[in-house]
Amino acid sequence: MMKTSLVLATLAGVTSSFAFADDFDYSFNLVTDSSVASHSRQDDNSAHRMLVTAEWQWQASDRWLLAGDLKAFRGENGEGLTQNLQGISNIDAEKFSKIYEAYAQYQFNPETRIKCGQVDANLEFAYVPVAETFISPPLGITPTVIALPTYYDPAMSCSIFYEPAQGLQWAGGIFAGRDNLDFAEQFYVFEGRYVSPTSRMSYGFWHHNGDWEWVDKSQFEAISGWYVNYQRQINQDWAMFAVWSALEDEVDDIRQHHMLGFVREFGRHQLGMMFSEVTQKHLHNDNLIELYWQHALPAEISLQPVLQWVDHAEEGVDNQFVLSLRVNWNF
Repeated sequence: MMKTSLVLATLAGVTSSFAFADDFDYSFNLVTDSSVASHSRQDDNSAHRMLVTAEWQWQASDRWLLAGDLKAFRGENGEGLTQNLQGISNIDAEKFSKIYEAYAQYQFNPETRIKCGQVDANLEFAYVPVAETFISPPLGITPTVIALPTYYDPAMSCSIFYEPAQGLQWAGGIFAGRDNLDFAEQFYVFEGRYVSPTSRMSYGFWHHNGDWEWVDKSQFEAISGWYVNYQRQINQDWAMFAVWSALEDEVDDIRQHHMLGFVREFGRHQLGMMFSEVTQKHLHNDNLIELYWQHALPAEISLQPVLQWVDHAEEGVDNQFVLSLRVNWNF
């Protein structure tokens, strides 16, 4: 799902949340994203899109939680502006309307839970919380682009989690690997974590047992890969994160993904800087840099100007800049 020229992107989020009983809540979220490229790789140098989400959850008892959401995407897919490996916006997709997530969760105790249903795997696995404000989509890039069931196409699954507040945690899941509903093929992921008051490290291994065609051979095999994610709160204001993941099998030119970033808090302001690199077997590396500034306004509105720079993997393709504005509105 790797979804970067001078681009002006406007992303507006509108969220409404209501609770008419202590155990039932629902909310609405509207995200719009407009992008303009310095020199586009398509006929038009701009793209405008919108993602609408309606979420609900019902705490049926102290142990049972039922939840889900609907999503609809409309507008132009901004991937065409740059056609790089890593993309420019984490909401880019082709037009869709669907039941996105729908699951039941059972809490055995405060540390252990099981979650079954249609789930976005990247919300539970290969996830870096401190990096969630960046608009670039390449976090967890290797499992995501190859096989991880995530946006915009989650899958039926069942996962179990052991999550004490600090110390060692672990999680594992099995997801439908064919058409996101069919368990004739399976996607497995296992993740361990170590969590402290100032840091979080996660390390995972995934495997898809379907028939994948190798790039240089006339053979079909299952594929697998691994990842390591790390984040640390350096002090009260600064946090950093690093990502390293790899594809073990030659079913794609992509080999590894590396990322390093920093986030700085200034009261109602936030600054983010990130460098991301994808290495390939037959082509040059694909590089992406993102710099953003987020300002929280009254009434839970935040403005986020973003500057991105893309160094393409293809020879002879000029580098591109992306200027973005993301607006989130919660009410």
